[in-house]
Amino acid sequence: MIILGIDPGLLKTGYGIIEIKPLIKSGASFVDCGFIATSPATSFPLRLKKIYDSLSSLIEEFQPAVVAIEDTYIAKNAQIALKLGKAAGAAIVAATNKKRRIFSFTPLQIKQNIVGKGNASKEQVSFMVKQILGLEKEPSPDASDALATALCYLSYYKGSGLNI
Repeated sequence: MIILGIDPGLLKTGYGIIEIKPLIKSGASFVDCGFIATSPATSFPLRLKKIYDSLSSLIEEFQPAVVAIEDTYIAKNAQIALKLGKAAGAAIVAATNKKRRIFSFTPLQIKQNIVGKGNASKEQVSFMVKQILGLEKEPSPDASDALATALCYLSYYKGSGLNI
């Protein structure tokens, strides 16, 4: 089964794709990762469309059974929080239109799951993602957060009795 993790962002929306492989120690193997970049010079609706279109294409290409999305956090600036929520909404609509199961996790849940503590730094999360997936180098921060979100789904639901 393939899992697509998404880290919604205004300038960069990270994505990470893993595949469940029971014979691998971590239970997952790396498939792909990266980010969808949008330009601040582009209108906000067109930026959301780019996120939607790009994620729709990724879903079409990799056929994930599950999409795991990092919940937006409360930003210091309410306008930024609202825009992050809209970016997450574009991701949710892309997954919904492709009839994928969607799960969301808070940054705290992801950090606790991947690093073992909720106040872990981005660098700690990236390091652990590299270790868990056996990557040669650490992915970009946005891609790393998306991979961590996909791994959080795997870990969270592995022991839950759900048929993943």
